[in-house]
Order: sequence, then C-alpha cells, then structure tokens
Amino acid sequence: MRTDAAETRRAILEAATAEFSRHGLAGSRVDRIAAEAGCSKERLYANFGDKRSLFTTVLNGTFETMGDAASRPAVSIEEFALAVFDHMQAHPDHSRLIAWARLEGEHDWEASVPTLRAVQDAALSQLDRLRDDPAVTVSWSSDDIFALVMSLARAWQNLPGLGEAHPGVVLDPALQREIVREAVRRLTTA
Repeated sequence: MRTDAAETRRAILEAATAEFSRHGLAGSRVDRIAAEAGCSKERLYANFGDKRSLFTTVLNGTFETMGDAASRPAVSIEEFALAVFDHMQAHPDHSRLIAWARLEGEHDWEASVPTLRAVQDAALSQLDRLRDDPAVTVSWSSDDIFALVMSLARAWQNLPGLGEAHPGVVLDPALQREIVREAVRRLTTA
C-alpha cells in the first residue's frame, strides 16, 4: 500500500482516469480504481468522497489540461488548432471522458463551471487576438471558431473502430494534423 498522501492522490487520479475513460461513471468500479492505484477503497473515499466526486475531479483535471494546451501562445488560428489536435492525440482518454459525461447525463456540470469558464476564457482570449490577423477573413465569433477547432481536433477520435471498418479514413496522425491545419486555414481565410 502507498504511504505518501500526494503520491496516493496522483495514483488514484491516474487509475480513475483510465477506469472512467474505459467504462464511464456508471460502469466504473471503485474497487478496480483502488486496486490499480495500490490503495484501499477507504483511502480513495477519504481523498475524494464518492465515485461521482472523483469523476468530477478527473473531468475537471481533463478540462484544465485541455485549457493549458489551448492557452499556449500561438501565432495563428491554425497553430492554435494544431495545439489542440496535438493535445487530443496525446490524451485520447480526454475525448472519451467528455463523451461519457455527456452520454450518461450523470455528471454535475455545475461543479465543472468554474474550470470550464477558465478554459473557455483562456482559449477565447487567444482566439480574439488571433482573429485580428488581416489574413483571417471570417466574421465568426471566437466561440464558433473554438467549437469548430475542437470538432476538427477530435474528428478521428469520434469515429468508432478506426481501421478496417473505415477503409478510406486517414489513419496517419501526421497526415491528420496537416488536414486539420489546412481545414482551419480554409475555414478562416479567403
């Protein structure tokens, strides 16, 4: 069993992220999370309360790291989109966690509002600045551009069973990245 409190919390969050991204809130089991984290269920509950609170903590952490990616200084909307794409490629569990939260309808979204607002503010602030580029010719709001960028960045992750089930789909992440770059360029410039 783990003895360091910070290490225990980190291990629980890592195990919970994997469990929730595989099974959602309803299908996840606290005993599996605790076993994977190398701690007791009692230690898990002492750190996070209940399973729903743990899910909220994991989801908010997901939003925070997505916000970190979206707030890195970019010189163009395309570069902003690529930062989001790169993040989603590095963290496919983030798309799954968000999908589970939306599908199950059990997540307490009010508990995520402050985190989501901070992420949105950082991304929109950057997009507002990037929209001032004379090459950007669309009059869409930064909110709309952000929604499009998020959709493009996660496009391939939203397809079930990539591979043989979708023979015409580009599976090479480097090529997908270039598709995102070109799509965003075409969407935002003349």
